[in-house]
Amino acid sequence: MVGAGPAGSGTAAALAQLGHRVLLLEAERFPRDKVCGDVLLPEVATALTTLGTSLNELAPDAFTIKGCNFTTGSGLRVGADFVDLRGRKHLWRILPRRILDERLARYAERCGAQLRENQLLEQVDWDPTRQLNVLQVKQRGGRVTYCAPVVVGADGAFGRVAASRGLAPMFGTQHRYSVALRAYTDHTASAPRFEVITDGQFERGCCWIVPVSTHRANVGVGLFDSRHRPTRGELVQHLTRMMDSRISLSCTQELKGWQLPSASLRRRTVADGVLLVGDAAGFVDPFTGHGIHNALTSGLLAARAVHDAITKADWRATSQALRGYELAWRRRFMIDFGTGRLLQHVHGNQRLLEKLVAHATCDNRWAGQLMGLVGHAGPRHHLLNPRFLWQLLRSSFGRSDALPV
Repeated sequence: MVGAGPAGSGTAAALAQLGHRVLLLEAERFPRDKVCGDVLLPEVATALTTLGTSLNELAPDAFTIKGCNFTTGSGLRVGADFVDLRGRKHLWRILPRRILDERLARYAERCGAQLRENQLLEQVDWDPTRQLNVLQVKQRGGRVTYCAPVVVGADGAFGRVAASRGLAPMFGTQHRYSVALRAYTDHTASAPRFEVITDGQFERGCCWIVPVSTHRANVGVGLFDSRHRPTRGELVQHLTRMMDSRISLSCTQELKGWQLPSASLRRRTVADGVLLVGDAAGFVDPFTGHGIHNALTSGLLAARAVHDAITKADWRATSQALRGYELAWRRRFMIDFGTGRLLQHVHGNQRLLEKLVAHATCDNRWAGQLMGLVGHAGPRHHLLNPRFLWQLLRSSFGRSDALPV
């Protein structure tokens, strides 16, 4: 296992529970930071339950957020709890990755995985004669070689596993970028809600304020699925303008950036003896940029595939087990990726966005459902519900008469 983030640690824990010998390699030493929004969506709880643990065990000190405040470029503002189509409320838990990742890695250790830190992967090659992966790893004091029949690449969007084995994403003529900057700053939240600020001058982009405690917040600016790759200076300018007086922007000196991978159902994620999970496979939500829930889910799918491959002693890319992994994640993420990209297009259409929010300001139920979309309050396939689509169309055309939903 290369990479001890949520995807790698989740896969390692699941495989160890199945009785396999698991080596979990982490490039740095815990605790270490990971640039992220720090959001634990409701789906995270489901994945952790499958792993035999829970948010109450791993994140008892997480800050709780119950809803979202959304502001448009014209200044329209709507706020509501995260509500699904049945009217049930859902919560976010917020825990910095510096804490979460170490706790997940230690949990994998307790399950039986062997964690080794300060292990920087340089290259992984396939030995067809021995049917093994050969990993060249840099560590303190020199280099070491590991051999393993199956390697799970959980080393991020630009990881060495994918690059070494020909699984790096292939971009077409229209490469699109998703980039973000994040910092922590002092901030007193008037309500435990996530703040999203959009702006007509920043198409496909937004700023956010995620409270991580009653007096501190994760703040940032992100651009999603854009043909133009902005500079750091441009992103800081957008952040400064859109945040206005909401927070003290002395934190701009501490901003850290990262590039998000692009989700694609056509992405190759297996090679002989190799599977990709989490960010390494591009499993990031195209609308919100969240990835922790997909990382854990893909880790569980990968663990089943690896277990099957080892049981059958066949870990070729053409094996039933590895081909089954690609079929499984495509089936699991197909609707999420498709609807997420659709929602990102809606978000990028300022006129439509203004109409949707304007309708939500005078319809509390609709406001809750919109914020539920932002907050992953329910499965994405509810977007295909005819009643919800009717409400969406009614809002888009500015209808204000009450219709059943």
